[in-house]
Amino acid sequence: MKLKDEEIFERISKYVEQVRISEGIFPTVRRVEAALGIPKSTVHRYLKDMEADPKYTAKADKFAFDDDTAAWLSNSIACGSPTYEEENIDMYVRLPSAVFGKGMKYILTARGDSMVDADIHEGDLVVIRKQVTADPGNIVVALLNGENTLKRLMLDESGRPYLHPENRNYDDIEICDGDEFYIQGVAVKIIKDIDGDPADI
Repeated sequence: MKLKDEEIFERISKYVEQVRISEGIFPTVRRVEAALGIPKSTVHRYLKDMEADPKYTAKADKFAFDDDTAAWLSNSIACGSPTYEEENIDMYVRLPSAVFGKGMKYILTARGDSMVDADIHEGDLVVIRKQVTADPGNIVVALLNGENTLKRLMLDESGRPYLHPENRNYDDIEICDGDEFYIQGVAVKIIKDIDGDPADI
């Protein structure tokens, strides 16, 4: 794949490297756009081109994901009825693979109460390992007819998948013939505040 403008490549590459050295994070596409005055669509295209072009492998590695890097999405994930969410990366953070496991990961904020019996509450940060397959019993981020939701993946007696909320006040979500259904990731960890005042212990 051929890059259209070497100067743009160099500007983006140098800026990404500078942020990584000074802050230890990957700058978002929006941040690169604001800093360099390059349109967001152009920034996104050049980053993708760099990752795909063997000529720039060494430089592309500067902003490629590794097992300790996770994208923190500014949008939330519905723990209730599925809702449409557009992926929107707020920042990149380091999550050590020794604690959070290997694989590309991202972080979503839980919204709603349908997963409370799995100890996932409103405002909790859920670490998702990005993958397109899951085992029955996994808590997954599912895309169902264009809408995202966080539920437990289950199979019925015939082997058909369905989405199970961990709250008895909610009904299972059936997946019917003709539905658009994709697994987008599997929940691996929950990050939350600890309730209680140490003075009360």
